[in-house]
Amino acid sequence: MKKGIVVRFMAAALAAATILAGCSETPAEKKPLALLLAQEDEFLLELKAAVEAEAAAQGYEVLYYTAEGDADTQIRQMHEAYAAGAGTLLVNLTMDQVAEDISKTAGEGGVVLINRAPKDRSVLNDRLVFVGCDEAQCGRLQGEALAAYFAGREGTEIRYLMFQGVPGLENTDSRTDQAVQALHDAGFLAVAAEAYQVCNFYRDQAEAAMERLLAQNLDYDCILCNNDAMALGVIEAMEKAGLDASQVPITGMDNTADGAEALAQGKLFMTVDQDAQEQAAAAVAVAINLDQGRDFDAGISIPKDQNGGNLQPYIFRTPVRALPGGR
Repeated sequence: MKKGIVVRFMAAALAAATILAGCSETPAEKKPLALLLAQEDEFLLELKAAVEAEAAAQGYEVLYYTAEGDADTQIRQMHEAYAAGAGTLLVNLTMDQVAEDISKTAGEGGVVLINRAPKDRSVLNDRLVFVGCDEAQCGRLQGEALAAYFAGREGTEIRYLMFQGVPGLENTDSRTDQAVQALHDAGFLAVAAEAYQVCNFYRDQAEAAMERLLAQNLDYDCILCNNDAMALGVIEAMEKAGLDASQVPITGMDNTADGAEALAQGKLFMTVDQDAQEQAAAAVAVAINLDQGRDFDAGISIPKDQNGGNLQPYIFRTPVRALPGGR
């Protein structure tokens, strides 16, 4: 077991990961994998399809469960998955504190936490591994894009609206905090024009929230959204109100199919791509290693980061990139 591995996947490493080459042991029986999503938002459904396709390519069945945001349901579904014959589970956390319960519930096959990382890294080990993107970098890319957009404007104050996913989760808090911090780091005074809108990553909730905000005739310069679905809800509310969404920079995240279309149309100012295919390939590769009784990183080449430093040993972070819109 490598104890100080650096954990930034490059695309080539991710492609190689699925091959799982170099393992000469006699393969163990393939037990079904189980995918447990916290909810069925737009990005997670794309991730589900990618996981199922990748697992099928490796000869694995995938049992599927969704907790619809309920932590107790997710723990119960873990037991159901094991009873149905699953060996290794891929779990998308409903809440941060559930990670400890999952650690206690995990069977011999182990668990891959996918897409949502626990804030308490101490629960991770060689049978409980995280695969996902760098959420803080996602947020920074949003803030940096807005800083470039507002560069040279008169005055430094930027009034923003923030649409959040599920507060308390790293992929909400890091995205939110770092987007605002990036604006401050660029010399702007970022001021919330209204309280943060908690919309649980859903388009319809963001649309309803934006309708309420529009009724207040708020003064704002830009709109930050923790994912594309909420950004699309904001855009739909603005269009229903007769407003041109392209006249205000709206940032999304995930590069979903609908988000990419809005980006091309110039309605979405920018998004951040956290490739569902890459995450699925990485997560399934680790899950198969666990299922086959190998070290979780067996056959996976993970290069040193550019500074030569080490991150947490049980965390795989897939690359992210900023995608500007067609403005």
